Amino acid sequence: MDLVDRASAAYVEEYGGPPHRVAQAPGRVELLGNHTDYNGGLVLSAGIDRHTVVAAGPRTDRLACLFSLDLAARDQFHVDHQASFDAAWTRYPRGVVWALRERFGPLRSGFNAVILGDVPQGAGLSSSASLEAALAWACLGLGLIDLPINDSTRMDLARTLQRAENVYVGVACGLLDQFSTLFAAADSALMLDCANGHWERLPLVDDQGLAPAIVVCDSRTSRRLADGMYNRRRTECETVLDHYRQLRGNSLRWLRDLRLEDLERDWLALDPVGRRRARHVLTENQRVEAGRDALQRADLKTFGRLMSESHESSRLDFENSSEGLDRLIEAAREAPGFLGGKLSGAGWAGCTVNLVQAAAAADFASAVRDGVLRRGGPEPRLYVCRPAPGAGILEPR
Repeated sequence: MDLVDRASAAYVEEYGGPPHRVAQAPGRVELLGNHTDYNGGLVLSAGIDRHTVVAAGPRTDRLACLFSLDLAARDQFHVDHQASFDAAWTRYPRGVVWALRERFGPLRSGFNAVILGDVPQGAGLSSSASLEAALAWACLGLGLIDLPINDSTRMDLARTLQRAENVYVGVACGLLDQFSTLFAAADSALMLDCANGHWERLPLVDDQGLAPAIVVCDSRTSRRLADGMYNRRRTECETVLDHYRQLRGNSLRWLRDLRLEDLERDWLALDPVGRRRARHVLTENQRVEAGRDALQRADLKTFGRLMSESHESSRLDFENSSEGLDRLIEAAREAPGFLGGKLSGAGWAGCTVNLVQAAAAADFASAVRDGVLRRGGPEPRLYVCRPAPGAGILEPR
């Protein structure tokens, strides 16, 4: 029984009739562009075939009634005002309704919804953005807000959902997560310019037209350290930007606007830590641009090499890797079908993302598991994924 069938059956049991609409949205992986987003840089990502599904139907009153099948938990609130909440999971759907109302006006009615997903939580695959997009798409499918769907309105919706997470939930995420889950396409990657919002879809296939597997390896190590270290890295990047603003004025907006030659020329005058953080960001932007060119040539070998170079830059210059993440990459390098791999997301814990020849994906996953155990690490969780389409409406079953 797949997610749609399970969510639809639970909706019937919970609300006494079939759902009117079923929406889904994928998780996402960051392929290249680690810690470039808040520096106005470039990022390459892809949707994956792990999803959040929302089965929904309209109500005749102004209440939103939610049932999380994963958590066996319920929530109820008024769509015109969200009172305080207790359970952490309710922040996200409440934030979506709040942000939709703030941006597009009052919802036409309340709604019932069942939420179910298989995006691993805490692995850096953006399960929260997947939930936000699926719920927003369900509201669209029910006609609760009036928004014609095209690429321009998708970007508007992505920024609205980002605001839900930034302001209502209180998580300082960039646009990449919401953008990726809304714009993803099958066998494709996405490139986003975080400074101006320009984007493009790129084929994620080899010269035979075959998409690779994307194997996510979860280190099963705590991500608690990542929050404080993430903020520290932002500050370290800002020290370099402030140095150049003092020289050139405040018109310099992003670290991305500097050139690598600037750093090399002024190396000894720069903060010793900040200059290495900045070097990672600037070389990472170069890797994203080179990665775009490689994908346009269907050159997955070069693209995979760039991913591995990204990990080395993260490990040495940005210092956001860890023993657990490095152990995963070391095991991956020895595994069959490996094209390239890197840490993903904030770093320090969480997961690595690996590009793997599709036919070798199962053998690759088995070899990585054995390699990590042989190195004395905890058994990793492994998810073999494919590049998948973005959020949309499915037919209820």
